[in-house]
Amino acid sequence: MISQRVRSIKPSGIRAMFEMATKDSINLGLGELDLEPPKEVTDALKRAVDEGRNRYGPTKGIDELRSAVAGKVSRYRGDLTMENVMITCSGTQGTMAAYQTLFDPGDEILVPEPGFVLYEPDATLVGARPVPYGMTEGTFMPDIEDIMASIGPKTRGLVVNSPSNPTGGVMDRETFDALCDIAEDHDLWIISDEVYEDFLYDGAVHHSFNERIERAVVLNSFSKSLAVPGWRLGYLTASAELVNEIAKMQYHLVAAPPTPQQYALAASFHVQQRFLDEVVPLFDRRRALMAKLLNEIDGFQCPTPRGAFYAFPSYDMPIPSHELAMRIVKAGVIAAPGTAFGAKGEGHLRFSYAASEESIVKGLEIVKKVVEGQGRG
Repeated sequence: MISQRVRSIKPSGIRAMFEMATKDSINLGLGELDLEPPKEVTDALKRAVDEGRNRYGPTKGIDELRSAVAGKVSRYRGDLTMENVMITCSGTQGTMAAYQTLFDPGDEILVPEPGFVLYEPDATLVGARPVPYGMTEGTFMPDIEDIMASIGPKTRGLVVNSPSNPTGGVMDRETFDALCDIAEDHDLWIISDEVYEDFLYDGAVHHSFNERIERAVVLNSFSKSLAVPGWRLGYLTASAELVNEIAKMQYHLVAAPPTPQQYALAASFHVQQRFLDEVVPLFDRRRALMAKLLNEIDGFQCPTPRGAFYAFPSYDMPIPSHELAMRIVKAGVIAAPGTAFGAKGEGHLRFSYAASEESIVKGLEIVKKVVEGQGRG
């Protein structure tokens, strides 16, 4: 008999689409850059291995990489140092470590819906209850009224994700300030997933909870900013005292993050901004193309995303998103059903524009044919 803990969580709705796909499918479901990391990054990894950086490192990560991260996050708040930084084995593991440190069984955690697939099950796995809150129509920002109505005596946490996966929404300053006030008034921890902070368009500005680090844990990753998702390295920032507590949990989860990758990223951290300066304009063009083509599909409505690299169109056909996504996958295009991101995602699909313009055009031509064949009645 397997544990109730495992039985309480469902398999990923995104992974199900990948498992159904053939090797020739056009991948518009990808949650990673379709690019290789800069050569400086891969060369630095080779050097780290050759130099014998293959042993256990510190649980919080090596000082060189923690200091480099502190230099980046200090743009949000000047007094942040490496004592506010812990290197993690991906943003995924950082999320779990933060949940396990902050929340007890019976606590309630407010999670965005539609929202990234880990927020709800991670709450369940620590014995807490995830309480979904909605996003504003069209702009996909946290719905402040819904959040206020969802707060109860057991509420201990508030999860925020901007820029958003799956919606591409970016939180404005007014919403940011309102969330900070709510957390202060109700004594809540903010868990802020800021993995896509560097992917912004149309003049959008990222508002980071590093500004309010006394009440927040901010999660991030190198997967997007340096195109190394397979290296499984991320980081979190928090107060120095809380970093020490999360490090105790991290030790029992992984002992320490992988050593050679850390030295490689520390040595090549300086190329990150140059890489992003090259990549973001490319993704901006893909974003415009995808939004345009999706809005040309009868029955689809796609707000132009302002961040990350996902589009989250709604549709007006009487078919569940899981079934529609399955039909699209069977036709040769990988997309994710809206319900993979919670019940409030019904009536939507998620498409990623981390794919070539050729793949976007060909893939959405197939989607259009599937939808036209589906009918509207």
